[in-house]
Amino acid sequence: MKKPSAQAQEQFVEFQNQAGHALRGMIHWPAGATVRRRAPGVVFFHGFTGDRMESHWIFVKCARALARVGVAALRFDFYGSGESEGEFRQASLSGEIQDAVEAVRFFRGQKDIDAERVGLVGLSLGGCIAACVAEKVKARAVVLWSAVAHPAALREIAGDFARPIPGHSGLWEYDAREVSQRFLDDAAKYDAAVLLHQYSGPTLIIHPEKDEHVPLSHAEDLFGASSAAAKQKVIVAGADHTFSSRAWESEVIERTVAWFHRHLAEDPREA
Repeated sequence: MKKPSAQAQEQFVEFQNQAGHALRGMIHWPAGATVRRRAPGVVFFHGFTGDRMESHWIFVKCARALARVGVAALRFDFYGSGESEGEFRQASLSGEIQDAVEAVRFFRGQKDIDAERVGLVGLSLGGCIAACVAEKVKARAVVLWSAVAHPAALREIAGDFARPIPGHSGLWEYDAREVSQRFLDDAAKYDAAVLLHQYSGPTLIIHPEKDEHVPLSHAEDLFGASSAAAKQKVIVAGADHTFSSRAWESEVIERTVAWFHRHLAEDPREA
């Protein structure tokens, strides 16, 4: 990090995905003038039609909370989302999974990040992506919020809320965005529960009791599939899909920060 100060620093960054398109994001560097070694870090993956801030800025709040306890964070927009290049109708789950891998590689390449102490957190479809790449990128720890275990369920979600765009075959309107049939078809090829089973690192699953989009069964399937020795499932009473109250949001952030502080704080080279 660039000469840590008494306050956390936030740095706008841009990097490329495998196709050469610009992905844009923000790195939150830990505060404190006494930092003497590379910091652990966490990469955030946003949800379907989301962005690097997420609903009620929960990603920003969580990243800043992590920075306060000495953990760096990268929030970024997938291709076709937020401020990154591309249109959402051009996106696919396969592409977002590749973007996730590139984001972790970019983050690990920062000279002040400890590459061996990088965790992942994802919301909704971002949780699915975190589960899919956890073993591939050798994440140190993972936290899944409202995570989609079976992306084929996007067909049902889109079917409930989307409508065809007249004159544009294969395109649907969802939340003022153009979603391609290709995205839905591609998503159905993946199963996050199956891929999470390959990962044995510490895994925390946080799911809302009253998720209006992703049933509790997805959290149960992910928890059951996890082969981690250290794993935990938390159901937030009364909460909706994005934990949209101060109490729900605070619980999610506090549990997430505590999990990463516990599982990323130890440097394996000093154990």
